[in-house]
Amino acid sequence: MKKILIGIAVVFFFGFGFFLFQIMGGFNDIKVELVDLGTLELSGIRFRGKPQDEALRDAFVRIEAIQKENQESQIHTIYYIEPAGRMDTMEVFVGLEKKWVSKEEALEELTFAAEQSIVARIKAHRFVMPGPVKVKSKILDFARENNLPEPRIFIDRILGPDEVMVIAVKE
Repeated sequence: MKKILIGIAVVFFFGFGFFLFQIMGGFNDIKVELVDLGTLELSGIRFRGKPQDEALRDAFVRIEAIQKENQESQIHTIYYIEPAGRMDTMEVFVGLEKKWVSKEEALEELTFAAEQSIVARIKAHRFVMPGPVKVKSKILDFARENNLPEPRIFIDRILGPDEVMVIAVKE
């Protein structure tokens, strides 16, 4: 009798986990397409250090404050070096499109030719969202299949709490 109850409980929890994963968007496809975004001009802050450094938090807080003043704007991040753990060094740029930032902010500016950008859209809860390696792999496969130059820079545009657009450009 105990074995049957344990079996039913295991099947129930497995089924509930599967259902929860589905509801959160865990099975959603990564949609990849070729898009002409023209020139992408960003203004922001570059951080290099450990993930728990206060300067990283401060950079995000500063950019989010500017973003809240311009509701149509979206935060962009570029991870040049992604940390493998909490004590690893990382390098990230966090910013907004230049048109949303006043010149008085004195932020670093980056410009990318994005006429032939490969764009991946991911819509899922952050707990079940695919990792950067899977997304980059999907983008690189798309580039090879369509005889496009291999992108070198991957820009994450945060569209919402459960939606990200990854813009891949040559450089």
